[in-house]
Amino acid sequence: MTKEIVNEQPVQTVAQSNKRNIAIEFWRFFFAIAIVGYHIGTILAPRDMLGRISASNWMAGAGEILFIFTLTAGYFLVKHFKRLQANPEYSKRKASGRAWEYLWDRIKALLPVLALGIILGIISVAIFKGVSFAHAIYSTFNGLWEFTGLYSAGFGAAYGQANGAMWFISGLLICSYFIYWFMCKSEDVFAGFVAPFTFVFLGGWWAWNNTRASQVAWSTFGVQNASNPAVIGNPETNAVIGFNNGLLFVLVGMCGGVLIYYAVEKLRKLKFNTATKLILSIVYLVVASILVIYTINPTIIDGAYSITNNEVGGGLSRWLVHLLCIVLVGLTLLERDFVTELLNNDVTAKVIGYLGGTALYIYMLHMPFIYFYVEIRGKSPKTPYSWAEVFWVVTLVSIVLGILVKFLMDKFVLRKKKVVVEGETMSVPDTTMQTVDAKTETKAQKPARVNAALTTKPATRTTKAKTGTQKEATKQTNSKTTTKPQTKKTNKK
Repeated sequence: MTKEIVNEQPVQTVAQSNKRNIAIEFWRFFFAIAIVGYHIGTILAPRDMLGRISASNWMAGAGEILFIFTLTAGYFLVKHFKRLQANPEYSKRKASGRAWEYLWDRIKALLPVLALGIILGIISVAIFKGVSFAHAIYSTFNGLWEFTGLYSAGFGAAYGQANGAMWFISGLLICSYFIYWFMCKSEDVFAGFVAPFTFVFLGGWWAWNNTRASQVAWSTFGVQNASNPAVIGNPETNAVIGFNNGLLFVLVGMCGGVLIYYAVEKLRKLKFNTATKLILSIVYLVVASILVIYTINPTIIDGAYSITNNEVGGGLSRWLVHLLCIVLVGLTLLERDFVTELLNNDVTAKVIGYLGGTALYIYMLHMPFIYFYVEIRGKSPKTPYSWAEVFWVVTLVSIVLGILVKFLMDKFVLRKKKVVVEGETMSVPDTTMQTVDAKTETKAQKPARVNAALTTKPATRTTKAKTGTQKEATKQTNSKTTTKPQTKKTNKK
């Protein structure tokens, strides 16, 4: 057990290892970089009316690989919940209060970067579209709702989302609250029914209709209003009553991550021999290779892939890619194969772990710099440039900015919590918890300190009292020393 400070109150939690899973951090960083390339080819190119850059299939598969981030979000949500569940008093508190605290921890960890990303997005889009300064100011005020993280629920700015990547952050915040509330209310009901039901039936509906994760389309489960084209969404997807496709995408993925948590915890109790680990390693390599190749360029595997209509052709279906994402995340978090063991090596652990910690910041901040680079490079259609040119420059800027933001966030916003576990103090980076007092003692420490204070001189034997003052212990020792040495006995309680 450990003691942590949650909502300014000390609570007991389940002791968890401070060793980070570097393998999952490696994939988070890799796919965050891939999403940078995806946005350059699929979002920037169609909006560049001057024809300075053409659409590219490079990194086009990253649009589906985003599913990995929803899976890990659901997994770590449950892990956080199980850590605090060990405290009976904390568990008895209202589910709404605990869910709001969980959401606030996430907002606090993201709000400075969220604000920076939205402001940069508004400035970059205003410059890119050549609007007036006054128009940019109006757009800023119209986009104040975006600072609440409610964009995916329909609260958007006049431009739509100025920083297009933020729809995913909005979806995470919204879904996290409701999932955590339900877990606090009844873990058994959510994990045993709601999560699998949502994943199977809503995910199955998605697969059947070939729906895409998008902040500009709305799902209605068959209820449509084609006669009223909306600002957000196409006429054929405009809803009478519906939900944002991006929000549903995050919900399905996080429910999948919840299921992965319980599956992984169950499998970790089994014994894996060398042959089993070898089989898992082969599966891991095959799945990872397919996903990496598909992410870098889907046309290598599936020549029918079309970036213009954002659909996968006759090769890999969208939900097959998502299934491979589930396998990759599950095996990585299970940590029972040789590939994961290799990725979790001590030599590169610090570097990969740190870069993995910048992945979310890279995702949140890269979009504005795509537009900034285009304007700096030149506005004339006579000065075209390639996808690769934009990709490498924006990627480098995004990584440097991600490292800088992580440093500032760790130092001034998140910090490191001090956790005392079985007499040893460990420094555990944690963005979900408040700072923990390094002097907090565990139950095992207090008796040890009392016994040390009651220790007398070696010449006199004394009873080790569990409670009492030093004076009482001395008095008891003096009474024992009056007996003969050969009849002296220690009274054991």
